[in-house]
Amino acid sequence: MSASSLSNMFEDEEGGSAWVVTFADMMTLILVFFILLYTLADFEDEAYKELIESVQVIDGDGSQISIIDFATRKGRNPEPLKAVEDMLGMNPGTVPIDTVKPALVSEMESMIEYSDIADSVALTYDGDQINLQIDGRYLFASGQAELKDRARYIFANLGQMFRDYADYRIAIRGHTDDQSIQTARYPSNWELSAVRATTVLRFFIEQGIDPERMTATGYADYLPLVENNSTDNRARNRRVEFVLEKEKDN
Repeated sequence: MSASSLSNMFEDEEGGSAWVVTFADMMTLILVFFILLYTLADFEDEAYKELIESVQVIDGDGSQISIIDFATRKGRNPEPLKAVEDMLGMNPGTVPIDTVKPALVSEMESMIEYSDIADSVALTYDGDQINLQIDGRYLFASGQAELKDRARYIFANLGQMFRDYADYRIAIRGHTDDQSIQTARYPSNWELSAVRATTVLRFFIEQGIDPERMTATGYADYLPLVENNSTDNRARNRRVEFVLEKEKDN
């Protein structure tokens, strides 16, 4: 092989492998870019500007100025970079999650809206768990566990819904106000709250609700909604609470 042929071979090999150096440089720049994005992701405005202002560039006149001043001259207003997760929609803390309202909640809201008990009812839900609280204004007299006629009417409407939505378990919680009680029947508020809860449970059994779906618990006056400093507030605390949770498919 001649010297000329050998020289041409090496030149061809160098020219063919030159792209590797360019590719490596490009990948390095991309890596640095994403590292910069990650580093700046959690910076507040002031911290970001302080960091960026420390970067100096040469303007068209050959003067050394901060990159912030240079960008401002060009009519730009640098803003902190968003986190990569935010830009890609991958940050669960900033993406709102729409919760579908259970059909049972909609029916309860309609019942409350078209009755006169709206100011005595609190209804909330979280996924398939529903919490309904009804204060004692329509339920029990102070120190008593017998249902008022108004309570029977309210619970009859609820009973129809509980039958229609048989896939919900129902936890019934009885609460009292802070008026101490000590009788042969109710030695304390613990017994009174428990009897109130079981009184409601028995009412729903009579309405055809499966007893295995329900539990009854008394909490006495240990979980007040408001201070027991007025007749109205004591009525609010003298309440029955329903916690309904949809049974999971096995």
